[in-house]
Amino acid sequence: MNILSVQFETNIIPEIKKFYKSIGFRVREIDDKLIINVQHSEIVFKRNEALMNESFYHFAIDIPPLQYNRIKASIKDKIELLIEEDNDEIYFEHIDARSFYINDPAGNIVEFVARNDLDNKYIEVVNVDFLRISEISLVTNKVNETFNQLKMYGFRERDNEILENGLNFICSGIEKSYILLTKENRRWLFSDKLSKSFPIKIITDEYIINYKDDKLDITCIN
Repeated sequence: MNILSVQFETNIIPEIKKFYKSIGFRVREIDDKLIINVQHSEIVFKRNEALMNESFYHFAIDIPPLQYNRIKASIKDKIELLIEEDNDEIYFEHIDARSFYINDPAGNIVEFVARNDLDNKYIEVVNVDFLRISEISLVTNKVNETFNQLKMYGFRERDNEILENGLNFICSGIEKSYILLTKENRRWLFSDKLSKSFPIKIITDEYIINYKDDKLDITCIN
């Protein structure tokens, strides 16, 4: 599974556009959408002026491992990094990866992760800092039911059985990209925010996944 696009709703497109441009992303507006380019993926913010409460999500963006320190320093010069137990980064030994985190104006928890086992096809392009979306949250109060629906389309949990009260890394195929399936009120790492369920659209190289009001709709692309 490759995550090609994720789509959120927002009522603050100008602020989001300015923010992502300031930290080095290429952005463009098409009709009612702001599109953030991530080389192999896109983050799409769809304008909804009637939105009462700003939705927020966790997503991860892969960056080249050899450029981690430079990219982190560059972003840290512009905005404040998030802190967890007095640290502004974390090393995940089980996947041999380092990450740092920020909040964007919409309240999203954005992770920049350098995976030392990243496929060369993602890092062979020179002068590209932001490679792809590798993780996107899907928060639901029906974790097992949602996973069983995903399982019908060939999705699986990366390491374990599904944990109703845990964070589940859902994937398909051999690509290291994941839907983070979890329930509400679980604290996100490097944040004081608790997970909440909001509508989301995820497009992979295989499926279009729409989630809203605890209902999941999956459409095959091919």
